Amino acid sequence: MIGAHKRTGIGLIVIVALLTAWNLAQAAPGDNLLEDPGFEDGPWPQSPAWPGEIASVPEGARSGERAGKLVATERDGTHEATIYSGYVDATVGLRYRFVIHAKGEGILSLRSIQLRSDPEDRYIIERPDNHMELSDEWQQIAIEIAPTDPLVRSIAAVVHLDGEGARAFLDDAVLTVMGLPGGELTVTPGYAMTAPGKSVSFRLAAGCDEGPITEGSVSIMMAAGGQTRRETVAITGETTTWQFDAPAEAEIGQMTVSFTNADAGVGATAWVDVVDAETWAQFDTAAQAAEIDTPAHILFLGDSLTDLFRGHNYTDMVGFWLQRAHGDVTYRNAGVGGDFITRVWRRMTDPENAYRGEMYDGLYEPTPTHVFIWLGHNDSKLKPRPEYESPEDYEFDPVVPLDTFEETFVQAIERIRENAPAAEITIVSASSSVHEICRDRVANRIAEGESGGSYFGKPDVLEQFNAAMQEIAQQTGSGYLDVYTPTKTHPDKPSLFTADGVHINDAGNRLVAMIILRYVRK
Repeated sequence: MIGAHKRTGIGLIVIVALLTAWNLAQAAPGDNLLEDPGFEDGPWPQSPAWPGEIASVPEGARSGERAGKLVATERDGTHEATIYSGYVDATVGLRYRFVIHAKGEGILSLRSIQLRSDPEDRYIIERPDNHMELSDEWQQIAIEIAPTDPLVRSIAAVVHLDGEGARAFLDDAVLTVMGLPGGELTVTPGYAMTAPGKSVSFRLAAGCDEGPITEGSVSIMMAAGGQTRRETVAITGETTTWQFDAPAEAEIGQMTVSFTNADAGVGATAWVDVVDAETWAQFDTAAQAAEIDTPAHILFLGDSLTDLFRGHNYTDMVGFWLQRAHGDVTYRNAGVGGDFITRVWRRMTDPENAYRGEMYDGLYEPTPTHVFIWLGHNDSKLKPRPEYESPEDYEFDPVVPLDTFEETFVQAIERIRENAPAAEITIVSASSSVHEICRDRVANRIAEGESGGSYFGKPDVLEQFNAAMQEIAQQTGSGYLDVYTPTKTHPDKPSLFTADGVHINDAGNRLVAMIILRYVRK
């Protein structure tokens, strides 16, 4: 274990930001985050306000076939040139290192830009004192970039050239996360629901090729509404528990929680969903009443309603509550945006030639005890024709013909049973859509002289597909779960959906999660 090596400078940085959207860099330490490190695809970007000329040239390359050529130009009595690497997603708390090789004439220096999510204060620019006089021999120059501002979303390296007549050939740039080989960080749960005045615990485990990281401290930074708070907690062995206490006056809403281990050079994200006390109590009651034998593993198959908001959608809510109430319950979200049943079947039988075939890699590992299949939204959308002049002109011509839908759905269930014979399979009906939005979108496109495009959510079409799914459930001995009626008859139906009227939002995901939990109780 690393603890035996007295590795004491290890810190975890936790950033909590209400409704802040940033991505964690998923690259391992040593991986190059740059898309075109050798200028093979063209010159790097340059702000219109910056001086100098940049080109991708075939001569002077250190490796590959091309190099970047940077030439200083005169402005206000100075001769300069500036370019940047392009932005890459960054994780606050990790350390990054940028290295580039250069030769030529003039003085080369490096800077960095950190891009913040605040539109009124977007940039943090750092100008470290690192200058290198160029020569005819290749040299390398490097800087470290270590974002600490919780609103930083991405970073870029800047290359600056000074001097009259200065020119530089650039090649073999690397922007990488600094850390330990094999670094990893796991956070459990990845999603948690809580309420004002309640607490939720996360289990953190950091490690690398040498073994678990068992010593050091956990630095926690919480940011919400422009306010930040920091604390430090000691790492307590192979697993460290961190407790999030929702204040009694906490605002209702979802927040991301980003965990980083700067020494290992890795990060992970979890979500905290703060709901009102009544909603929390309803979920707790439904989860406690659920009847599920453990250990259990739930597999969710579906389209974008399952794929969207991954990490904090209905699958994560169901998984969190069943695990909290019953212990050994795991789940996998194998939903794929844009899916319909024929794509599902293709991915099951010919993944190498299927759309996003990798999403079903190891689909039955571990063997699922429960499978929920939520499709029908894309299958049932009506195809456009050039002669259509209004939504009313659309005929019953769905993307997947109804007989093909039924036949392929049965085949998919049979394939699941071959691999998971004891699994309880449930077909979930297509949800209702906000038909007015779907219809108006088609009408507006036609009015603008375009094709009306696919027509989603037509009620009579959805109902035909749902009836077919109910028959398939009876034919195959599967369960059938109706989410169409609850979403159709909800007293504030639009509040369940995103602006497109098809995809469900946070409230819609909570409704579907509750329906599934109560179904498991049956």
